[in-house]
Amino acid sequence: MAANLSDDNVLYEIVAPLLDIMGKSRFYLGEVGYRAAMKLVVNMVMGSMMASFSEGSVLSEKVGLDPSVLVEVISQGAISAPMYATKGPSMVKSLYPTMFPLKHQQKGLRLALGLAESVSQPTPIAAATNELYEVAKSHGLSDQDFSAVIEALKVKLQCET
Repeated sequence: MAANLSDDNVLYEIVAPLLDIMGKSRFYLGEVGYRAAMKLVVNMVMGSMMASFSEGSVLSEKVGLDPSVLVEVISQGAISAPMYATKGPSMVKSLYPTMFPLKHQQKGLRLALGLAESVSQPTPIAAATNELYEVAKSHGLSDQDFSAVIEALKVKLQCET
């Protein structure tokens, strides 16, 4: 190995063949701690995507569109993501089989907000998303799948009508 590689990089290269067996891809992110930061950023994006998808689903229903068709349209368009195709159909039926608990999604958002604050990076979308997950938790949805965040929007709608 090259002499200029860090100890972390050397260790990464040693275990790389095992990582290849365990997953479909692998990334060297740098020193210890960067993996945790990457996880927080990815979970922040995922939580924001789900909140936005939930908002669109509730709006589509409110204006008379079929949310099931929305799921199909989104799944075939430029913003297609496996998460929408996987979670969308059960969300339309108000079913939230837990794959990633809502309380863990909210915790990840809270930690990502702290990370952003530590480097003076504004994250207004994540902050608003975190508030929505907090509302969902206050309605007893902590142990449901994070897609149950849509229920917080439905509750808000019912209160306004």
